[in-house]
Amino acid sequence: MRTKRHPVRNTTIVLGTALVLIEAFNRMVFRWMGEKHPLSCEDGDFHDFSRGRFFYKKMECCKENEYKEPILLLHELSPAVCADSCDELARQLSKKRTVYTMDLLGCGRSDKPPITYVNFFYVLQVSEMISKVIGQPVHLVAEKNSAAIAIAAARYNPQLISRITLLNPIQWEEEKRTPDQKSRIAKKLIECPVIGTFLYHVAFGKSTAAHMGGETARYLYASMAGQYTNYDVAWMLEEMDIPVKTIRSV
Repeated sequence: MRTKRHPVRNTTIVLGTALVLIEAFNRMVFRWMGEKHPLSCEDGDFHDFSRGRFFYKKMECCKENEYKEPILLLHELSPAVCADSCDELARQLSKKRTVYTMDLLGCGRSDKPPITYVNFFYVLQVSEMISKVIGQPVHLVAEKNSAAIAIAAARYNPQLISRITLLNPIQWEEEKRTPDQKSRIAKKLIECPVIGTFLYHVAFGKSTAAHMGGETARYLYASMAGQYTNYDVAWMLEEMDIPVKTIRSV
């Protein structure tokens, strides 16, 4: 007598087993990266504001230069990057100015809430950092795609920023891309609990900064894949009264 086949049940078993194995892999990666390559918090501090708790560092300059405006460095907006990427530049600049760096929300040691990240979210964080932590107008220096955050922050809160320097900013045309059907699907897929976390590990498996905060770390990546962090700032530049300098490496 032939045994009856149950293709639906067999498929369910295979898929269930695959999901269990993927989830075990996800947990192993987060645990291993957290134990083997933790980011230090000893050289900085945390600040609480309404959108989340973020990490920042301060490098003091010598006393004869204390009267000069402080510098705030913004690292590239990416789950794999944090304030530590600016350390060398901060050390050089701190010879003449007091320099602040910070982990943008969704990055490094800062909170990584499970939300949709947009440009104005970071405008609020930068404004909070300047007004509540630094306490005076700054020279804002931004890397790559964080240039759009710097421009928008200066547009909405010009009293907080005396001038801006953009380091290798992306082409402004890229910031004009808005969410479409394809990007929305990508966002939803990455936000899925097991499969999305696995895709996140594939993209950022070797990054220590990307794996702090657990599974919600993937939400910034999802928002970027969905093009929700983009913001057209080209028109703002044309109306900007604050001096803006662009530096591109050869």
